[in-house]
Amino acid sequence: MLPLFNKVLPRLIKVLPLFIMQLPLLIKMLPLLIKMLPLLIKVLPLFIKVLPLFIMQLPHSIMQLTLFIKVLPLLIKMLPLFIKVLPLLIKVLPRLIKVLPHSIMQLPLLIKMLPL
Repeated sequence: MLPLFNKVLPRLIKVLPLFIMQLPLLIKMLPLLIKMLPLLIKVLPLFIKVLPLFIMQLPHSIMQLTLFIKVLPLLIKMLPLFIKVLPLLIKVLPRLIKVLPHSIMQLPLLIKMLPL
């Protein structure tokens, strides 16, 4: 027990001034923390339930992020072109929306006409 105490004591002495400095803020926040405690207790089971799902999704999210980082230079490169085309796209969009239902109705006929 004594060797452990000897290891912990220097760290405790090092951290104690920082803790004392934070004490007024902690005292000031204490009523808010007490007020939030019931909500925290309500949310904790949900958090525990969601945590494994979050951990499972993490590799996929990291993969998506690396892919986005790879594509980002290309997106930045294409931005001026997109800005040039945007007014034309805005001009054509209402017509496209107007024609879309008719185009969808014609799709089965178009598929029938395609050579197999």
